[in-house]
Amino acid sequence: MKSSFRRPLDIYRMGKAELMENGLFSEPSQTKFTIEASVQQLRPDEMQALPEGRRGCRAVKVYSDDQLHMPNQMTGQQADRFMWLGVWFEVVASDWYQNNVISHYRAYATEIAGH
Repeated sequence: MKSSFRRPLDIYRMGKAELMENGLFSEPSQTKFTIEASVQQLRPDEMQALPEGRRGCRAVKVYSDDQLHMPNQMTGQQADRFMWLGVWFEVVASDWYQNNVISHYRAYATEIAGH
């Protein structure tokens, strides 16, 4: 669904690192693509939904028709990243709202320390 509130946002998605024969992991590849998204600051009450170690960081929510990836230790999936207002963010949570009215995805992202 096209919305006048959404703007182009470049997403950086890391591939999975593969275990090589020497026992080390390969450097994962990175893919860049652009989505249409609305990025908004989190309200103070929404900060409680963040993982405990991320509650003191700058945080935003992203509304889009595209699902963003959060980290998954079981599969090795790394979090999607993006830059917004000159600050790098990493996705820490992602939900889908597929209700056949205005279906969309919402992701929470926090500032990447040291970037």
